[in-house]
Amino acid sequence: MSDIIKIPKYLLYLLIHKLTNIVVSDVEQDGYSVGLYAKVRGIDTKKAYKELLERECFSVNKSAIEISPINLLADVEIRDAVYRKFLSMLKLDIKHKKYLNSIGFLDSSIEKDLYKSIPKNYIKRRLIGYSLAGEYNLCGIPGFYQEEDFRWSFSRMDGFFIPIYDSNGYIQGLSIHLDKEFNKSSDIWFSSSNKINGTSARSWIMRYNITEDSESVLLTDNFLLGNLIKETINAPTIAFQNIANSYTILKEIEGTNIKNITFVLRIPQSNQNLDYIINRVFRDLIPLGYSLDVKYIKDYKDFFEKDFNVTYTLNKVA
Repeated sequence: MSDIIKIPKYLLYLLIHKLTNIVVSDVEQDGYSVGLYAKVRGIDTKKAYKELLERECFSVNKSAIEISPINLLADVEIRDAVYRKFLSMLKLDIKHKKYLNSIGFLDSSIEKDLYKSIPKNYIKRRLIGYSLAGEYNLCGIPGFYQEEDFRWSFSRMDGFFIPIYDSNGYIQGLSIHLDKEFNKSSDIWFSSSNKINGTSARSWIMRYNITEDSESVLLTDNFLLGNLIKETINAPTIAFQNIANSYTILKEIEGTNIKNITFVLRIPQSNQNLDYIINRVFRDLIPLGYSLDVKYIKDYKDFFEKDFNVTYTLNKVA
């Protein structure tokens, strides 16, 4: 066995990056992959071939190979710059604009918050990735990844992007609101885990109008709902997606006077969302002395009403 074995270029890229810390932006070398890997490692081809097999990066039986992200998350300032440029290259489909209007968003809010539809055309996504990569290093930016020819791209989902801002106004990441539910959820993260040169998203939090003097806060597990609260009643609010326990909430309200926590949910998903919140978030907060309530709305426009309908107090059911 010498250099008669070929390894796909994208795997070789990952191997060189992982095993030697050498960043290879493109593999243009002539010859065989094992030979190139051996040259980078300073070993002969037999040893290179054996090393590749031992590390289970390559299978002589051509079995499926799982690609894991190899990038650390980029700083939020870099993510913000990339995502703003990215969103400026997209449009908002009429159907998505009508949907946002139907749940209470004004055109000015839709434009300001940078909601944009995900392109369905494969070539367009490739061209956008190519253009972005010419201006920014996309390593460490969740959602973007390289295909086998080393061109940057991003996956298609039927839906639109929701930028997730931090307290300083930076875009931390992007959530995707799906046109149709997937695994009983309408919202997923824009992520590129298990993609070539991809980066995993985090479970980011959006926090509005919370100060050290705040005594009450509204919680919602829906970013659109959180944005609408901000646009209408501007109450202290925490919006999240896919958090596992109350620690994330406690971290956001530490150093404040908050004792009253109200979870706001939509009636169509009330049972499913309420079970999730009670079991993973609110139950941990009850022994800590917080006053916990749940309130619901039939439509996002209900925020224009002075009061919500109170369903019950969690202390009575948990």
